[in-house]
Amino acid sequence: MNMTKIGNLDEHMEIAKEIAMSLGNILRNRSEDWLNISTSTEHDIKLVGDKKAEDFIFNSLVKKSPFPIFGEESGWRKPQHDGLPYWIIDPIDGTVNYLQGIPSCCISIALMYKNKPVIGVIHDFNREETFTAINNAGAHLNGKSIYVAKKIKSQDAILATGFPTQTHCSINEISKTVNTFSRWKKIRMLGSAALSLAYVASGRIDAYHENSIMLWDIAAGWALVEAAGGVVSVSRKSLNSPIDVFASNADLSLING
Repeated sequence: MNMTKIGNLDEHMEIAKEIAMSLGNILRNRSEDWLNISTSTEHDIKLVGDKKAEDFIFNSLVKKSPFPIFGEESGWRKPQHDGLPYWIIDPIDGTVNYLQGIPSCCISIALMYKNKPVIGVIHDFNREETFTAINNAGAHLNGKSIYVAKKIKSQDAILATGFPTQTHCSINEISKTVNTFSRWKKIRMLGSAALSLAYVASGRIDAYHENSIMLWDIAAGWALVEAAGGVVSVSRKSLNSPIDVFASNADLSLING
């Protein structure tokens, strides 16, 4: 991959990491005005804090990086230019968990280039764990190298998954899901796609699979898993429509991807 348009990846990663950790300090305080619900649908909510957190990342990035920025809450906040790398951010992945005080939520920032993530930063501000990845340079948790797990059979492995808001929960769809679950030793639903992928990258969980998820939910985690020696399969690379994702080590991906 030609990186001439990107420049120094280490510098970009440090920028994203610093911003995520600074925002994490704010989110950890759980300010009451940030916890107010701004919108609510049948299966999802948005908090005032989602927008405030995205504004924080945008205002910080725009001062330090020349690249366009796409955010879950606002779309393109800085004009896109064809061929340029761009940032894709999910300010709070696991909003319902954050609202309820369930400590499974995180900040997700990725730098995309030619439809693939080249940098991923996921900051779990509750546990003060920062997962980072740079294309072809490994993945790290708080500065220490991490790697995907080595299990080769799904019946011995743990699968992380979820029910995205776009999923139609018909009896037929639920039956398909249960059939998929039966192939795995254990199932875990963290309520955060980004954190699930970070756990795959660090070997805590063996695989992650979810349908109808959005790119901003998985971009940084995608970078982490690949940098940690894993494989990520996506159904398409689209900012505007849901995608299907499977991530694991190469052996499990070959069997289940």
